[in-house]
Amino acid sequence: MTSIILFILGFFGWFFSTVAAGGAATILIPLIAFLLGAQLVAPVISVAALIANPSRVYVFRKNIDWQIIRYLLPGTIFGSILGAWSFAQANSQVIQIILGIFLICYVARNTLKKPKYFFKMRLKWFFSLGFCVSFLSGLIGATGPIQNPFMLNYGLSKENLIGTKAVNSLFMQFTKLLSYGFFGVLTFEIASYGVIIGIGAIFGIMIAQKHLRSINAVRFKLYMHILMLFCGILLLFKAF
Repeated sequence: MTSIILFILGFFGWFFSTVAAGGAATILIPLIAFLLGAQLVAPVISVAALIANPSRVYVFRKNIDWQIIRYLLPGTIFGSILGAWSFAQANSQVIQIILGIFLICYVARNTLKKPKYFFKMRLKWFFSLGFCVSFLSGLIGATGPIQNPFMLNYGLSKENLIGTKAVNSLFMQFTKLLSYGFFGVLTFEIASYGVIIGIGAIFGIMIAQKHLRSINAVRFKLYMHILMLFCGILLLFKAF
């Protein structure tokens, strides 16, 4: 029964995230936390994302900005290792608190009016951006579209953004999984959960391409934020 639920979560998570322009892993954070436990969120999501990402890399292979990747990738690798190590050291209560705070802050950030940027993103800053985002991803499991405004501020088009992020994410998930395994927090059972979600995600991405125009992405994001806010508060309540 758990396998069926995970497949459905992967399917709908990546289906709606394709329609709503990202956020699949973030959507799954509270659901996996309550289904499998907060301590399994990060490695399970990493396995699922590693399976789902290659399709995006292939589709947007002509839109990858390799100049950004040269700066982004080294920071991403270092951040992923440190984030996975931090995850291995934390207990379940700490992870629940971190997840709860992250979900609440994520909703607040995407609900409040977006601030205007008073600086121009520079190429060399992508190393720091990659490090920070991958560290949080290694510790939490997902960070949502945090990188998007910085890449857009740099001047990337949406297609370039998706393609560049897809390559970076592929290396990030791979590094995280190697690190989880090295630090002893990745087991066959955890990997199998991620594989099931990843298979569901592939089907969700394929079908979503045919239904992009029939889904109200704005309303979906509203429902997603309400769910995430509620789950974030509940996770904090359980932790304390």
